[in-house]
Amino acid sequence: MSRTDEEIKRYETKMKSCTTMTDLLVAMSSWQSYAQSHNLSAEEKRTVDEAYLKAEERLITAVKPSLW
Repeated sequence: MSRTDEEIKRYETKMKSCTTMTDLLVAMSSWQSYAQSHNLSAEEKRTVDEAYLKAEERLITAVKPSLW
């Protein structure tokens, strides 16, 4: 596994483990900086971006009942 693959996996795990929206936004900011600085392709970014969307959905769903 290459260094880039290891970093991608690390960011994917980081997205999945976020427990607050703040954590998730910080992780996404860090991921975007990494992806941009390493010129990652859309395919390379796909798994982490999907993990972000799932984590965002999970966190929003967890908060939504308390808003009503």
